Amino acid sequence: MSNNSDFSDLGRDVGRAVRDAVQDFTHSRTFDEIKRSVDDIRRGVDDAIDKMNSPKPGSGPASGPASGPIPGPVEPPFQAAPIRQEPAAPQRKEFNPKRKKEKPRFPAPSRAKSITFLVLGIVFGSIFSLLSVAFLLVAMLGASPMAFPAGFFGVLAAVSAVGIISGGVGCSFHKRFRVYCECLGRADFCTVEQLAAQVGRSQKKTLRDLNKMIARGWFPHCHIDRAGTTFMANEETYRQYLRAEQSRMERENREAARSAPVDTGNKELDEAIEEGRAYIRRIHEANDAIPGEEVSRRLDEMEDIGIHIFAVVEHNPEKLPEIRRFMNYYLPTTLKLLDAYREFDRQPVQGETLASAKREIEETLDTIVLAFRNLLDSLYEKDAMDVSADISVLRAMFAREGLTGKDFKKKDAPAAQEQDDPQIELKL
Repeated sequence: MSNNSDFSDLGRDVGRAVRDAVQDFTHSRTFDEIKRSVDDIRRGVDDAIDKMNSPKPGSGPASGPASGPIPGPVEPPFQAAPIRQEPAAPQRKEFNPKRKKEKPRFPAPSRAKSITFLVLGIVFGSIFSLLSVAFLLVAMLGASPMAFPAGFFGVLAAVSAVGIISGGVGCSFHKRFRVYCECLGRADFCTVEQLAAQVGRSQKKTLRDLNKMIARGWFPHCHIDRAGTTFMANEETYRQYLRAEQSRMERENREAARSAPVDTGNKELDEAIEEGRAYIRRIHEANDAIPGEEVSRRLDEMEDIGIHIFAVVEHNPEKLPEIRRFMNYYLPTTLKLLDAYREFDRQPVQGETLASAKREIEETLDTIVLAFRNLLDSLYEKDAMDVSADISVLRAMFAREGLTGKDFKKKDAPAAQEQDDPQIELKL
């Protein structure tokens, strides 16, 4: 209550001082009087504040413990009115006719032809149907000559129905194209099954739609895989697919070469080839077990070279002795190194010793690949020498018979000279 009474007294004193100053100000005409009025207001406010802050008798601090709740912080007698901030006006994007719209990935083809067929079919179909029915009714009433016009307009109505069906099918085809584009979005590829689910058609019909759209040029640079299960939306994805397909076919060919039965009629040769293919299969198993990309690349090359070596020996049994060291030492030692590498790679803790041993094996694999390549090249050395000898003999025979270009010029030169310089005989 005391605080409220102090605030009331302060308000009355300030109001009285302001009122007196305003009255004096309204009757004054000089700056000195205005200044005195302002000073009076300031003094009146100061006196009122001093009066409020001065302690009243008996209002000193209590000596005993306070009873009752502890008062909270005293609020200031005046609070500044909050400044009202107007909400910021939403920014509006002005229409810019020159602003470029985002170009669609696959521009929609024109539907004018389909819509034209549909509208004209409906209009003329309705007219011809009514005329056909009218003439048919007249013919049924006894006018037999009207039967021909009824049939004629009936045929026209049927043709109009064909136009309606064609236009409807075309419009539906365009609609499915837009759905396919929305489903594909900006993705590089999409399964045909997903596209079929979007349009509610079977996968076979969806595949037929996509092939037609690609043939018409609606999906430029797009392709479908050989199995008809994936739609690829650009050339880069299609090239990646072709590389993956080629790699798959090469793996299948290697697998077929490793597992194909051997029956050359030569028991010793068959056993040697089977033994060699067993080594190749173990190299392939090691390749699958080793995760390193560089090591896998070297083993792939090693496997391909080994398959070619045994293919050459299979077609040329006389070259079997040339690969005995290859089979008895090179391949077993290579498998021993690969088994050691797999064992080192499986260890949970890779110390410096294991890392050094693995690095040495990796470097040795390059040497092994080079040796295998040189061995394969040496198997064709005799054939190359035979071909070279045949070429030398053939050239010598051509030269002896004068069938080469230079010899033709040498033999033709005297004859040409005789034609150019004929002998002149004088007869007396």
